[in-house]
Order: sequence, then structure tokens, then C-alpha cells
Amino acid sequence: MKKFTFSLDSLLNLRELEEQNAKAALARENAFVEQITMRIQELESLVEGAYGSWDGQAGRKFNSMDRMGLSAQIADLQKTAGEARSALAAAKTKRAKAMKSLQDATRNRKVVTNLKEKRFKEYTAEVLKQEANEIEDVFNARRSAR
Repeated sequence: MKKFTFSLDSLLNLRELEEQNAKAALARENAFVEQITMRIQELESLVEGAYGSWDGQAGRKFNSMDRMGLSAQIADLQKTAGEARSALAAAKTKRAKAMKSLQDATRNRKVVTNLKEKRFKEYTAEVLKQEANEIEDVFNARRSAR
């Protein structure tokens, strides 16, 4: 009997490639989310540091100009942190889409893989059946020759 061939091998290769691309996209989105999260934490620590740096700086008296400078610095850091939070929300949305894309790609690959396995089982069963028939034919031929 001829060797097992799966007519949809090219489709299976395409589905595997799609899955790999989806995994790479998800990894990129996860890294981007992590990067933004770290940036937000850095900005929050800068805000705390700004408050701390003005807290009794070398025994100097805190005047109104210092207060305006501190307020402007804090407002700028909070604005930047707010922009980073909105970027984080957008990045999380993109990550969710990438995760959905990976799930779809994995499901599509599994469909073709399961079909290949099913056809291979059918092929194996057919080979075993054919071998059994050949053995039976040989046995019957020897028996009738006696």
C-alpha cells in the first residue's frame, strides 16, 4: 500500500505559521503592557520623590515660589502618568485582541491537526485490514494446496 499522505499539509503549515505569528504578536503586546506599567510606576515614584524633595529641603523655608514650582512639577508628572494610564488601557485592549487572535489561530490549527490524525488512523486501519486480508489469502492458498 502506498505511503500516507495528507492532502491538507500546506493548509496545516499555514495554520501553524498563523499560530506562531499570533504568539509573537501576543508576546509583543505583553512586553508593551509591561513597559507602560513600569513607566507608570516610575512616574508615581517621581511624584512621591518630588514631594519628598521639597519636604524641609536642608532646613530652608518653603515659600510661594517653591509651592508654584512644586505644583507645576507635580501637575506635569500627573499629566504624564494619566497619559500613560490611557496608553495602558489601549495596550490592554490590543493585548486582548492579540490573545483572541491566538486562540482563534490555535483552534484553527487544532482542527486541521485533528483531521490529519483522524485520516492517519483511518489509513492505519485500512493498512491493517489489507495486511490481514493478505495473510488470510496466503493461509487459504496454502490450505487449499494441501
